[in-house]
Amino acid sequence: MRILQVSKFYPPVLGGIESAAWELTEGLNRAGHRTDVLCSFHRWPGERSRAEAGYDIIRAGSLGRLLSTSMAPSMPWHLARLRGAYDIVHVHLPDPLAGMACLLGRPTGRLVLHWHSDVVRQRRAMKLYGPLQDWLLRRADAVVATSQPYADSSPALQPWQHKVHVIPIGISDDRPLVNPARVQEIRRSVRGRRIVFALGRMTYYKGFDHLVSAAARLADDTVVLIGGVGEMAEPLRSRIAREGLAGRVQLVGHVPDHELADHFEACDVFCMPSTVRAEAYGVAMLEAMVHGKPVIASDIAGSGVPWVNQHGLTGYNVAPGDSEALGAAIRRVLDDGPGRQAMGSAARQRYLHNFTSAAMTAATLDLYQRLTTP
Repeated sequence: MRILQVSKFYPPVLGGIESAAWELTEGLNRAGHRTDVLCSFHRWPGERSRAEAGYDIIRAGSLGRLLSTSMAPSMPWHLARLRGAYDIVHVHLPDPLAGMACLLGRPTGRLVLHWHSDVVRQRRAMKLYGPLQDWLLRRADAVVATSQPYADSSPALQPWQHKVHVIPIGISDDRPLVNPARVQEIRRSVRGRRIVFALGRMTYYKGFDHLVSAAARLADDTVVLIGGVGEMAEPLRSRIAREGLAGRVQLVGHVPDHELADHFEACDVFCMPSTVRAEAYGVAMLEAMVHGKPVIASDIAGSGVPWVNQHGLTGYNVAPGDSEALGAAIRRVLDDGPGRQAMGSAARQRYLHNFTSAAMTAATLDLYQRLTTP
């Protein structure tokens, strides 16, 4: 079977969608099914490269971004040129350009849509994207939802439930990548204080402003480290300084991929304070679970976040935007050593049973085989 993964971007560009696309591509190739990638590039012109695992990555050159969408005009041309070369074309959404490429390129293989999130905020853009999204859903042979709660709550998916298959995102176990010396360096840098770690793009729905407010309610022996870059970084930095929280909250900026495992290993608890359904799943929570860390997250209605993080078992879910409740949940976990250890162990077990890359790959391959079997 030959498969093409179509993604907005692809590693080394990092993000939840990019992570899922990478895990699937690597896993399917390991399973013996040639899987290539078509994605946007961050500049013009594009490039074609060969991954270490032997598959091709075609990066369509971009003229810039508009409404978070990469303007890569050659994407439809690439997909048209590849028409008939693949049994499965697997498109990761939302991505208007990938949708347009499917409309213009008309791939002949089975079309699978990976529904990572609805378009939540950009309602004006939906006037243009909505008809294209409807066409994609009609054309699709199958739709992959990342959790049952999101599939049930997505307005766009309601007419197409007969096509929806729930396959949770899974990730690889990166604990072997931990550098013990680097872990100790991180802990020494905060003078042995307990670490609350958060990670994500600095954007409106991540709720890092609420985590900053919660930090004021934490004990002096606790520090909050927030990794990531984006448009909210400077406003957050100004707020931290203005409220005198520089000793309690540190914005650590971009965390290199080879240091991510060290930060997860060094922390005592991971926090995902996102506020709206744009946070559809929360892949970073899985990384914390890999390392056996309890999670404090938001109880976002209709999102997969509170399903991934089981309240009272792997951590706690609190009302979105409630910094007081967020701080109380963090204190509760940090102040209960045995309970924290039990939740961390439960988080690790939940990862092993539900969220491994191997499980996601196997479920996806099973779907492909059903679609291509006469």
